[in-house]
Order: sequence, then C-alpha cells, then structure tokens
Amino acid sequence: MSELRRDPFTREWVVIAPERAHRPQHIPAATPSAPATDPHCPFCPGHEQDTPGELWRRPADADHPSGAWAVRVVPNRYPVLARGDGPARHRTAGPFISADGVGSHEVVIESPRHDWDLPDGDDTAVAEVLRAYRARSLVLRGRRPGLVLPFRNHGPAAGTSLAHPHSQIVATPIVPLRQRLLFDVARTYYDDYGRCLYTDISTTELADGRRTVAVGDHVAAFAPYAARAAYETWIVPRHHQASFADADEEVLTETAALLRRLLDALRHLLGDVPYNYALISAPNGEEATAYFAWHLQLVPRLAATAGFELGSGMAVNPVPPERAAAELRRTPALGQGT
Repeated sequence: MSELRRDPFTREWVVIAPERAHRPQHIPAATPSAPATDPHCPFCPGHEQDTPGELWRRPADADHPSGAWAVRVVPNRYPVLARGDGPARHRTAGPFISADGVGSHEVVIESPRHDWDLPDGDDTAVAEVLRAYRARSLVLRGRRPGLVLPFRNHGPAAGTSLAHPHSQIVATPIVPLRQRLLFDVARTYYDDYGRCLYTDISTTELADGRRTVAVGDHVAAFAPYAARAAYETWIVPRHHQASFADADEEVLTETAALLRRLLDALRHLLGDVPYNYALISAPNGEEATAYFAWHLQLVPRLAATAGFELGSGMAVNPVPPERAAAELRRTPALGQGT
C-alpha cells in the first residue's frame, strides 16, 4: 500500500508508492569507457590555458612532474551568476522584483585523469576534492550574505555537459526559497524544543537502524524518512556543525571515505546511473547557529518528474527508504550484511 509521509525538514508531503516500481522502465545503457586523456578536453592536463584563471590548486604528490596538479578550481566560463564584489541591488517595477545577478560560479576539476570518477579513487583523492569545497567555501561565504552551494552532477540526465570529472560551487547573493524553508523549519523546531532538528533526527535514525546506511565516528549516512527519490541518501555529521567550511580534518576525511563508498555502492546496485549531490550549509554569517547542521544530499535520477508531481508539488518515490537502505548496506562497498 502507498503511504504519505511528511518530511520533517521541510514539512512537505511525499508519496511512498512501492507499486510504482513495477512499471516498465528503461535501464540506461552502460557508457563507453573514457580515455585517460582527451586532446579536446579543456580540463585535461596541458590545457590549463583553456580555462579561466586558476582560483585554487592542490599540487600533485612528489611522484609526479613539477607543476602537476591533483585538483584545480577555476571560474565557470558560462556562469549562472556573474562575479561581483558588491551586494545585489534590488529593483521593483510594480509587483515585480529583480536584483543584480552577482555571485560566483566555480568549477572544481577533480582529477587530471579524464576517465576518473569519485568511486574509482581512493579516500585520499576524494578528500582532496572536499578540501577544495572547504577552502573555496571559506572564501566565498565571507564576501556577502547569501548561500554557498557545492554540488556535483553526474551524467547528462543530471545536468553534466562535460565528461571530465568535475563538480561546481555557486555562491548566491540571496538564500533561495527551498533553503530558506529548511532553515525556517529548523529554527522553529529549535524555538519549540531547544534542540537541533538535524541532531535529533540523526540520533533517532541511528537508534532505529532501518534507514541507516553506514555509521562512522564523525559522520553517518541514512535514507531520509520521507525521501523524495528512490535511493536518496544523506550524509550528516554526528556532532553538531552548521557549516561544512568549518569541518576539521577528521570529519572531512571520514566524509570523503563514506561518500566514495556510497557512490560505489550505488553503482554496484543500480549501474552507472545519473545523480546529483549537494552540500548544504547554514547561510553566510550564520555559521555559529545551533539550529542547523550541514548535510550532503545524494539523489539518483531514476525517473522523470511527471504531471502529478508537477501539479501537486508532491514527490512520488517508488522505493521505500527502508528497502533502499537495506539494499545499499548489502553491497560490497558497505558490506554490513542485513
């Protein structure tokens, strides 16, 4: 039987509809293996002049030639928001409001190898990518109010336009409505109970165990109670922290290891499916808040949004989170049995 569940983080309703999983579906074909380097790729080594000026670099280790790099961060050549130093000026024309599209849009080139991917790397390589997120988030959040959002698109259906492994960081001059809803719900919960909603939910999930995917000393992964998509999984800190930019090395390295294993488990279970993840932190200037906690939302793109979802605003998830968590736990990458 289908079930309606209310998302505790947004108070939006989600339909958990297991019968929908029996519909005929197209399984994406395996993509051809990419070459180690592509002579036409602007992100491959030797083409550094083909990208805008470098913002951040992690040099390669001593075994590589001088000048080699492990991770680079450059401005996006086609940004969603233009770089600017001042606040966004708001304008009104009757009932309509607009603002300057200032902010920042950066590309994190995750590896010099064109054929690399996060689940293929070792924990150290994935940690270097997260260090780029942390370093750039610290810089960007100090420039203006708003939000800094690192994210990754994998596969054309998830929004990828270049095959070379990369993720992105966008800094907005405003807090978007969905993120504002997350913060407002968390603030209301704190006002009512004097505790962090994210900490309470994490504690409850780990104690229950049915939706828990993996647990470390510093971070944990679980399938949300009202997951909006099949196999949606969150990584959360086990000890309160509002902004990922403030994560110490122990938290960062454990997050990287868990993310790599989770992506490996997802690929083992479903194949090379498209997905998005986003690393959500408190708004700029609210890093010390007690009511919010950073978290990484990983969402596979297994189904298109249809008319019911569009008209109602309610997501339909054909895979109950309890089942998704159990299946992920049984994969070799996570290896926790049942």
